[in-house]
Amino acid sequence: MATTFTVLGLMHWLGLLLILVGWAMSFAARRIHVLMVWGARLQLLIGLGLVGVLEMSGGTVNHMMVGIKLLVAVAVVGLCEASNAKAKRGQDSFTLAHAALGLTLVNTVIGLGFMG
Repeated sequence: MATTFTVLGLMHWLGLLLILVGWAMSFAARRIHVLMVWGARLQLLIGLGLVGVLEMSGGTVNHMMVGIKLLVAVAVVGLCEASNAKAKRGQDSFTLAHAALGLTLVNTVIGLGFMG
């Protein structure tokens, strides 16, 4: 289980990297990049997997933190999906990408704050 948790943890960080790189790549086109959308999706799904593995291994889980992070992660995915849909219709959606990045950074701070 420790190996599974470590692999999922590294993949979770990869999802964060995809969000950051996707956001940086969005500046050239002034619309959300697909990397940001997929990074947000990965963050949500892998985060749920991390909680499941931690629960199964008998570790202690701070359910309040998981609930808060889940709520913020769903909001990030929603903002990325809405921004992507608006961009496909040719509408301005870059503000939603900025909001998604802001919530991603908030979620990262929450996660790192509860680790210690």
